[in-house]
This record gives sequence, C-alpha cells and structure tokens, in this order.
Amino acid sequence: MHRGQMGRRLPLKTVYYLSFLFFIVIPILIVLVVALFVLNKQFKNQALTNIRQAQETVITELKSDIDIMSMRLSHLIYTNNNEILAYAAEMDTADFGRRYEYEQKLQQAGNLALEPVKDIISVGFYMKDGRKTYIKNDINRTMDEIREMDWYQKALEKSNTVCLGSYDTVSSSDLYVGGKKDLLILVFALAPDVSTDRSQKIEMVVFYQSTDAADRIKEYNRNYLEGKNKLGITQIRDSGGNLVFSTLDQGEIDFSGKKYTCVKTPLELKDTVWYLESYIETRDLTLEYWNRAVLVLLAAVLILLLAGYYSRYFLRSIVNPVEEISSGLREVEEGNLDVHVTASGQSEVRNMIHQFNAMVRRLKALIGEYEERVRNMERKPGDYLAALLKKEMTPEEVGQSSRDFFMEPYVLMSMHIVYENPAENEMDVAVRLKNSFERNPRYASRCIAYIENSSFFFAFYRVTEEEYSSRIVKMLQELQRAAANEFGVKIEVCIGKKAFGFEEFPKSEEDVRKKICLRHLIGENAVIDLNRAEEKDDSLLELAKEYERLANALYIADEKNMAEEKNKLFVAFSDLPMAEIRGRAYAVILAIGKRFDRDNSRFSDAFGQQYNYLDKIGRIEDVRSLKLWLTNYFAWLMDYSASKLNVAEADVIVRAKRYMADHYEDCDLSLPKVAEHVGLNEKYFTNRFTKETGENFSSYLTALRMQKAKELLKTTTFKVYEISEMVGYHNVEHFNRMFKKLNGITPARYRKTM
Repeated sequence: MHRGQMGRRLPLKTVYYLSFLFFIVIPILIVLVVALFVLNKQFKNQALTNIRQAQETVITELKSDIDIMSMRLSHLIYTNNNEILAYAAEMDTADFGRRYEYEQKLQQAGNLALEPVKDIISVGFYMKDGRKTYIKNDINRTMDEIREMDWYQKALEKSNTVCLGSYDTVSSSDLYVGGKKDLLILVFALAPDVSTDRSQKIEMVVFYQSTDAADRIKEYNRNYLEGKNKLGITQIRDSGGNLVFSTLDQGEIDFSGKKYTCVKTPLELKDTVWYLESYIETRDLTLEYWNRAVLVLLAAVLILLLAGYYSRYFLRSIVNPVEEISSGLREVEEGNLDVHVTASGQSEVRNMIHQFNAMVRRLKALIGEYEERVRNMERKPGDYLAALLKKEMTPEEVGQSSRDFFMEPYVLMSMHIVYENPAENEMDVAVRLKNSFERNPRYASRCIAYIENSSFFFAFYRVTEEEYSSRIVKMLQELQRAAANEFGVKIEVCIGKKAFGFEEFPKSEEDVRKKICLRHLIGENAVIDLNRAEEKDDSLLELAKEYERLANALYIADEKNMAEEKNKLFVAFSDLPMAEIRGRAYAVILAIGKRFDRDNSRFSDAFGQQYNYLDKIGRIEDVRSLKLWLTNYFAWLMDYSASKLNVAEADVIVRAKRYMADHYEDCDLSLPKVAEHVGLNEKYFTNRFTKETGENFSSYLTALRMQKAKELLKTTTFKVYEISEMVGYHNVEHFNRMFKKLNGITPARYRKTM
C-alpha cells in the first residue's frame, strides 16, 4: 500500500521514464545480448559445418579414386589370362633383344589397358632379382627404397591383395620426371602368387596414381591464405600421426596452442585410417560476425536514444492535452454517444475538443443511418449463392435469411470453361460469358450462376417440372453452342442430383466439385449427369487414387517409376474379367487428367485434341490389345512430358531423375555428377533425394538400369555382356550378381522365361 502511494505521488514524467527503462530498455538489451550470443554460436557452428562439408568432398574423391583404381589394378593383372604379367616376367632376362621385344609388347598392352585414365602416373613391375620395369613414367626411387615402404611389406604379407600407400611430392620431378610439387600420389600394390604369376619372377605390381583431391586441398589452402574462404589449412595424417599430405613446408606454420581450431574427419580405408585435418584461426570462425554485431549494437543504442527522445516529447506535448479527449473516448467505447467534453486549455486543445464533440455527433447520425439501411436492405438470390460457395454464410443461415431460396427443389451444376485461344484477361471473358447465358430463356427463368474463377462456374437450377433432366441437358447444349460461336470457348458440365432444402446443399456441392474431373473420359463438350450410374462413378474415382503415382510419373517423365507402376497395372489385369480391366484403364486416364488439373495444365494439349476414352477403350476387346494401346499411350505421354515440361524450372529431384534416365548407360554416372548437374551440395542432395523418393540414390539408379536391362532382354537378341555395357556395367559378372539379387534369377534365365 505504501509503495502504491509513493508511485502515485511521483511525477508522471518520472514514473514514465522508470517504466520505459525497466520495461523497454533493459529487456531489449537483454534480448539483444542473448540473441547476439546465440547467433555467435550458430555462426561458429555453421563455419565448422562448412569445413566438414569441404572435407567430405575431399574424402569422397579419395574414396572414389581408391575404389576405382583398386579394381583397375586387379583388372590389369587378371585380364586376358594374366597376359600383362606374362610380358613383364619375360623381361626379366639378360638377353637384350628378348627384353626389348617383350618391353614393346608390355608397353602396348599396358597403354591399351590404361587408356583413357590420365591420372595414372606409372605402373611398376618389381622382380624378385631386383630388376624393375615401368609403363608410362619411371619412378625416381631405388629398389631398396621402395621395398622399405610399409605398403610394400604389407602387400608381400598378403599376396593377391591390393594394399594402399601414398607419396607427397615435395618438389618438381620429385617422384617422376615432369611431376609437380604438392601432388598426392596414391600407390596400389599387389604381390601376385603362383596362380597369378606362373613364372614366379614378379615380386610386386604397383600402380602410381595422382588424385584430384590434392588439387582441391591446394585450392582450399591457397584461398584461405589469401582470405577468400574460411576453410582453414587442410592436410592429411595417418593413424600413427605421420603426415601423409600437406601443401606447407615443414615448420612454415605452427598449429600448436589455442590460436588454431582443428577440425578432424576420419577416412577409413581397407587396411588403415587417414585423417583430414583442417586448422583455422579461431578468431576467423566469428570475426565477420562480431564486426557486424558491433554495428547492430550501435544501431540498437541509437534506436533506444531516439525512442527515449520521442517518448519525452510525446509525454510533454501530447499526453496531457489529450487526457480529456481520452476520457471522452472511453465513454464512446462503452456505447455512450451522448457524451460532451467541455472545452478547456490552449486554443489548439480547445479546437481538438470541439472537433471531438462534432465527430461524436456525426458518428451518432451515421450509425443511425446505417442501422436504418441494414433494416431495409435485401439480398438477391445470386448474392446468397455467392455467399454459400465462398463460405461466408452456412446453408442454414441462408435458409433463415431468405425463405424463398430453398423453397423449391434444385439441381447444382459445376462448369469447367476451356479457352481455346487464351485471352490476356480471362476473367473479363468469363463475366461476359456468364452474362450471355441470360439470353437463353430457360436459363434466365430458372438459373443463377456464380464465377469461382475464370475457368470454373457454378449454376443453381430451380426444378419446376417433372421431366427436368432432359430439359437441363438441352439447355446446356444450347449454351455450349452459343459459347463456342461467340467466345470460342468450350463448356464441360457436371449435373448434380436433384436436392431439396439447405441440408442437402453441402453434399450436392461436394459431388459436382469432385466429379467434374470425369470430363476427361468423355471428351469434348462433356455433360456428366450424376443421376445416372452414380455408384459406378464413385468406384471409378476411388480406383483412380491407386494410380496417382503412375500419373505423376507420366506427368514428370519419370521413366523408372512409370515402368514399375505400368508393370503393377498389367499384373493386376491377369485375373480380372475384361469389364473390370477396362474400368482400371478408365481409372488410369482419370488419374492422369487430374494430375494435369493440379498444375492447371490442359490434358488435351498432350494429344492435340480431346478424346472420348469411354468409347475408344470400350472398342478394345482383348487384354493383349488393351496392354499394347496403353503402352503406346504412356510412351506418347512420356515423350510429351519430356519435351514440353520446363525441366529447368521444375523440382530438382525431377531434373535429377530425367538426367539419370538420359545417362544411365554411362558407367561413370555417380551421385556427385548428378548433384553437380542440379546445382546442389552432394550431402544435401542425397538427403533430399532419399526423403522425396523413398529410396537412396544408388538403389534408384540400380533399379532403373535393371528395368532397362529387362526390356532389352525381352525385346532384343544382344548378348548378356553387351546388354551389361548398354546399361552401364563394364563388368558382366557384377551385372549378373545385381540382376539376380533384384530379380531372383540370372539374366539368361530371365530371357528364357520371357
């Protein structure tokens, strides 16, 4: 109580400033400081995330090089019944002529096997008697130096097993003549046993390959030292802490101490672990953030100063003169329009009070006039229909407001307008089209219409006779002819069931909205009467939901999913009577039409005209002919979608699928290449691809290739190894394993069953 009395005794200005300080200034500063601290953490974490993503890119390149070159080494050794090893073994002789002869054969066979791999530096063959032979470039290391390497010893311990090593070139021509400084040379060694090298002369076969990962690390490091990125200095160490690769001279930068932050990512190899280490000055992680934070703090202080100055001005110049008017406003708020404020104060204040009193008197008069106008105003039937369809009024409210609206039975119709020659302002054409309906006598006497949008109308038809159905159809046909002649548009209509009262209006509206899509099956100037075969229509709409995935695949030209869904459709035909098979074909067409509707695309544009699919499919008498017709139909749609769909502006996953469908035969097609094509980071792309397609990139690509292989096996006479290469597999054994894993049988067996 004592504190409240003190507050009331304080001057209003003092209370105002204290409140401004504790309730505005201090909370703003606290929120600002906390927000800056949180943002600092986020900036730092984002910087670390960027470094890890850069490291993942390097790791991906290294893994790819290691996996590919390991396979190439095995291929080089085992190809053509160990031909290259045999040539190399024959060179282990003192006979110069014989050595020269087999050196030429070895070079020729080796160069042929190594093409077109430009990153291979050399292939070395090391004999047990100390001799050595190279393909491409000679290695500047003695036999003793090479034999002392860990990877050489590991390969001797594990015959016929590829072992990995590396060299970091410290100067030009360090490892071979013409080599650059700071190259990371990957070494792949294999010691052949007697089953591989029957001569038992060759002790070791070694691949020397440069990797683009070194160039990427050099670029990262150079740009960091030049201030162009915040990725730090990156280098590679093995599990023992030994430096595998670095672009810095020894001792050039000391990374010890708290000055640098280290981000380390492991690279797990077959027989060892390497670590990518990125050292970045700790202050670089948040330097840019704090530079901006200072500006934000200065701006916040300036805003607070301006707010304080304005609040003082407001208190001094406005609050007190308006106090009397504020009291009068509270009276008006409570509904008292008889309030009158006595003029007082300076002339400006007195003028304000006079204006307030005049405003109250005018407001009282306006409210009276408005209430009188509302009492006398009546809505037209068209206004009630618009209010119903826009959900501004419920059917029950309309029934209460206008007893005549639902007095008679009615039929609700939906109309889809097709503009053959789209105008710049289709809504203007729609309004003129609706007005032209009034020239039809039956429409003018029984119908009201509502334009939901330029392509969709509703019509409310009052039923006044027993034989109303045929007369509605005749009226609609007259409207269709008039609209085509005068405006060049086509009208497709769905006639709802006869209804009565406001209770049946929502169901009637739902029916004509949902079933207008049946126009896709009927063709040009379709008139759908729901009073006929309603149960069949409902089952057809429900069945169409099963083929939404097929329709979507056709719309975006997704070959893989289209082929899968088409096979499911044809399998479903197996045990069904012809009538039900036709029903499923109708459902597929309906699903495709609805997919076009979803993007406001015209289904008829795919074929240049509208077809009556009920008649077209109804004339097909056997399952085989219907399958052939659907196959050709899908192929046409796929070609249309691929050529007309603006893939450059479509979803990136659609673009990725199209790219994979166009390049599946490329054995080097990989996730990094597809991610680069659609312009996304590899990690983000693979996460998004898996989330949106329900399967990872590798599974999708494998399924696509196997789908193509099955088509070739069924429709061509190519050999299995030829088909393997045609779908992106150079190794036919790997192709056979993958085909059997996915299909349960070998390719040859599959061809026989077909």
